[in-house]
Amino acid sequence: MRDLFARLFAASRLEQRRLLQTKTERLRIGIVGGTQGMGAFLGRVFTGGGHEVESMGLDAGAPASEVAARSDLVVIAVPISATVEVVKSVAPHVRPGACLMDVTSLKRAPLEAMLESAPEGVDVIGTHPMFGPHGVDFDRQKVVLCRGRGEASFVRVKRLYESFGAETIESTAQEHDAQMALIQVLVHEKTMVLGSVLARLDADLDRSLSFASPIYRTELAMIGRMFAQRAELYADILTINPDAARLSHVFEQEAAFFARAVAMNDRDAVITRFRQVTAFMKDFAAWAKKQSDAILDDLVRHG
Repeated sequence: MRDLFARLFAASRLEQRRLLQTKTERLRIGIVGGTQGMGAFLGRVFTGGGHEVESMGLDAGAPASEVAARSDLVVIAVPISATVEVVKSVAPHVRPGACLMDVTSLKRAPLEAMLESAPEGVDVIGTHPMFGPHGVDFDRQKVVLCRGRGEASFVRVKRLYESFGAETIESTAQEHDAQMALIQVLVHEKTMVLGSVLARLDADLDRSLSFASPIYRTELAMIGRMFAQRAELYADILTINPDAARLSHVFEQEAAFFARAVAMNDRDAVITRFRQVTAFMKDFAAWAKKQSDAILDDLVRHG
């Protein structure tokens, strides 16, 4: 019954979004970097919602300057390492009254580049879809919005994302990048280290799944998910965020602490540190246990 009602609610939400999209202002959207990855995904979603979308990439479409000049909303959707350079080349061609935005997982540098390079009459907004390029649209997904210039365009972009089911979160570029150091850098570095250890051990992953608890299977799936994607993406996430080195150093120190405790069979050190972290997490740990139990129960039911 739970699965049945989940399907009914999903279908109902989809119809609600489609109705909302019919009431949303139609835009001419130009996507620079729109032939693959997140750019291509945004193009498919926006087109499906009735917007006129023109996409270009390295080997396809009109020049970026031309796409920018004839669009109401210009979206920069290129790799992190290329974003600032592309912004500087495209921004001067955006027409006054239009809006320039990016979808990069860092916000400070791209937002500064857009504000500096775009003509004064061009609105600017930084956005970060907190999800990968998959699914029907943005239903129940989070998108961070960082104000740059122009209230009207901020409201327009916010409504655009929300019309496809997104939950929008307003933030400063500084707060966003600090949060990404925790959410992306720290977590992705941990996952990358685990994958690297498994490779060094030449672990028999298929055989290990035969012994695996649901939590191990989930953890292993997340590790494998990372290594099924582009190395350049994760290299940029780990190396470009200005807060990355500081958090990575703390990660190294904590890993070294536990490595020493294991090497010395220091059970008391592990228990002491465990209890210190438990005190820090307080009510969050109880919430996390409840959330993860629900995820694991669902995994066990569906295999």
